Amino acid sequence: MIPTPFMGRLRRYRTAWSRHHRSGGFGIHSPFAFYFVQRVLGEKCPYYAYAHIELLRIRLKDQAGRRWRGQHIISLKMAKMLFRIANYFNPARMLIIGERHAVATASVMAVSSKSRVVLHAPEWEADELLRTTLQPHEGRIHVSSDLSECLKAYSSQISPQEKPFVLIHELCDEMELEAVKSAIFPIIERQGVVIMRNLHNSTLMASLWEQCMAHAQHGQTYTNEKSGIIVANPKLQREHFFLWF
Repeated sequence: MIPTPFMGRLRRYRTAWSRHHRSGGFGIHSPFAFYFVQRVLGEKCPYYAYAHIELLRIRLKDQAGRRWRGQHIISLKMAKMLFRIANYFNPARMLIIGERHAVATASVMAVSSKSRVVLHAPEWEADELLRTTLQPHEGRIHVSSDLSECLKAYSSQISPQEKPFVLIHELCDEMELEAVKSAIFPIIERQGVVIMRNLHNSTLMASLWEQCMAHAQHGQTYTNEKSGIIVANPKLQREHFFLWF
């Protein structure tokens, strides 16, 4: 059963203490999981890109003004965590689905000047601010408002030797859910890393998360019930971690 946003909030309250306890490393026996939880998801030390990410987020909020009222721009905490995850896995090519404000994309692209991104941005043609923000990355980014085109582009660009890396912000309808699911299942089988956001306020994202977790035959998943991360490494014992991050 996929929880509604209200049910999701109730569940997070009920699991808050156990998630916080596990986030301290208690009860985590896998060396990979312990390091990933402590030194990636929960890392407190600053990184070189943090100042850039913070300034970008402030500038975008100032420039957008009233236009973003009612729209939740990604938090600074989440943007920094996305950077740390991308920094840890250092993917050569990334697929980002459902970007609206450019902060997340700029954050993961700050890891390396060699990384490439295929970006699905639903409002790309209409949003001049989004296009202007990502213009410095123009040579490293393939962007379109068409989801099917982006999925095909990423599939054709990534080599068999590369480990896929996918970040999904949101889905608009059931058709997008089915399209993304069909693309994500092979990525999980290819030992990819998949990050999903907005699990707590989108039944579509919650459904995708549940189906992808059920599909994964190996590897580990991490979630705070708002965001989720699948690390489909066959060398890792299949485990699910409920955390506070």
